[in-house]
Amino acid sequence: MSLETDGTRISVPPSRRIWLLVIVLITVVADQVTKQLVLDRLTPGEYVPLVGEHVGLQLLFNSGGAFGLPAPSGLFLFVAALVTVLVWRVLRQGPTITAFIGFALLLGGAYGNIIDRLTRGVDGFGSGAVVDFVAWGSFPRFNVADAAITVGVALIFLSLLSNTPPSHDERSPTAADPDVDGAA
Repeated sequence: MSLETDGTRISVPPSRRIWLLVIVLITVVADQVTKQLVLDRLTPGEYVPLVGEHVGLQLLFNSGGAFGLPAPSGLFLFVAALVTVLVWRVLRQGPTITAFIGFALLLGGAYGNIIDRLTRGVDGFGSGAVVDFVAWGSFPRFNVADAAITVGVALIFLSLLSNTPPSHDERSPTAADPDVDGAA
């Protein structure tokens, strides 16, 4: 696949496109399958403990944004489109494998939640709520897509941190530095 910007054609290697597609599809399928299993087996609001009292399953529907913050549903479609464009721009520049996996998880998670918003609406297409079900103490409920987004962003930041060149203060002094020999 070739992408064009400012008249310059940049190729995204086929192996990267395939791996991106594989990671995105695995993330979306895992997200949608787990959501459907929870929808088939739990009553909304019901809490099922898995590990002690604090880790379990609880079916909730989130029509807002992260942590249930209110936002118009069209905003999520816009953000998903924007994330897709930005990720493709970054992928053309050949990010590290850590960042690449992070971007793929970010896309897969975003698409998993967008599928909910498009298909699980009571007021018609595009008005749906995201199915959340992982209960962890008093932390807001989340799902596989949310976890993929979180891990993806963490991997991207980790990649950025590991690729940061040392600052001026971190360099070891050399004889060329005026302060080393006291000649300043």
